[in-house]
Amino acid sequence: MKRILSLLMTFIILFSLVACSSGNTQSKGLNHVEQNNSNNRKHQNLEKLNREDLSLRVSKDEKKTITVSVMGKDPVFELAARAYEKKHPNISIKLKSFATGGGGMSLLQLEKYVSQTTTEVLSGKGADLFVLNDQSLPIDRYITNNAFVDLNEYIENDTSFNKSQYFMNILEHSKINGGLYVLPTRFSISALIANQEALEKAGVQINDDQNWTWSRFTDISQQLKSKETLDTVMQSTPAAILHPLVFSNKNYDQLINMEKKEAKFDSPLFIDLLKQVKKLFDDHVLSDYQSKPTETYFTNSTIYSAKDYALRSAIYYQSATIYDFPHSAENESGVTFDGYDRYAMNSNSAVKIEAWDYLKFLLSYEMQIKPERDMFPVNIAANEKAIEDLVNTKLENTKGNNGKGGVVTVTKPSLEPLKLMISKANTQTRWNEKIRTIIEEESKSYFNGQKSAESVANIIQNRVTTYLNE
Repeated sequence: MKRILSLLMTFIILFSLVACSSGNTQSKGLNHVEQNNSNNRKHQNLEKLNREDLSLRVSKDEKKTITVSVMGKDPVFELAARAYEKKHPNISIKLKSFATGGGGMSLLQLEKYVSQTTTEVLSGKGADLFVLNDQSLPIDRYITNNAFVDLNEYIENDTSFNKSQYFMNILEHSKINGGLYVLPTRFSISALIANQEALEKAGVQINDDQNWTWSRFTDISQQLKSKETLDTVMQSTPAAILHPLVFSNKNYDQLINMEKKEAKFDSPLFIDLLKQVKKLFDDHVLSDYQSKPTETYFTNSTIYSAKDYALRSAIYYQSATIYDFPHSAENESGVTFDGYDRYAMNSNSAVKIEAWDYLKFLLSYEMQIKPERDMFPVNIAANEKAIEDLVNTKLENTKGNNGKGGVVTVTKPSLEPLKLMISKANTQTRWNEKIRTIIEEESKSYFNGQKSAESVANIIQNRVTTYLNE
């Protein structure tokens, strides 16, 4: 009996040890599975891609539909869809438009559009492709929730995508968190247009080099002010100068980390930006009251196309020179740009290869040379063709020469600076409408002299942090 009891006790102890071991193993296994599931969710936007011609994997017989979500009806989207369908009879492009009527959208409609699009994107059940042109869309939030495909994976693995055909500086600097989640098919560039005739009369020269910063701009402006020739150096508002500085890729990534839900608006970087902008107005370098362009030395402007560049150089001043938009720091260089007709691919799309092929089609010379969208094309050959067609033409300048109009004769040398600006484009504006609104609302009290820069920075820090953690 004692031997039987002893054996029973031994079995009980062994069973307990095995159970504990099994439980620990199961727990570790579950943790491992959860980690793998997390990694799978993080990388679900990628399918197995080998370096090959991905156009050969596009369905040739099976009927497939690519759904494209757009904000409103636009003939450009319709024309592109029908052109692709003509080349691929078995593939349909379904445009899903939020706004059904023409004209602009009310604030209430815009809020509804952002809410509806955000729900669709984050649920993973929306369209295959999203056109994300509106600044109100929280694109950073979509990306941190792994809603979009990193299109750079397709660029690197698709042998039919020839990088030399595109402005890769535009695509490379459109990356967010290291991935190309939103691909622009068009773009614009930011610039300062100078009253060259007035600058020469003032005896001031500008060397548009690597040191073209707001600090350098201020030094030049002080020289111009001492001449007391024109009304003001440049008309603007604090927000119009501050926002491009905050939302440039380089500064934005230092101030906001969407993935970690962290903000650093109480950092010296942002406080210095506030002080830098305020000094421009305190020193009367910039003025926020309306002035005629002819009464200023500079005009801040966005340039959308080669034709726009040629006209804009004569709209504001009889003799004008176009310079890069100044940088916020001494070690920065390049040109600021904005992407347009920006496409994102749904991580849960069942037609990723076909959707990618459609994006390549939109970037093709055939589509980018079309005149319907008067903006710089990402396709190099299409941009060069637009420039070539402009040379030796005469453009009717209906707004320039102080309202008297006139004709602008375009020459090849006159367009060379534009080519250089495009090649230097490397700083994209990363708009986040909610954060922009917070900054604009709270910074007013600093620019009005009611609060210190540090106090305002702390308030902005708290509000942005709350938003990031909503």
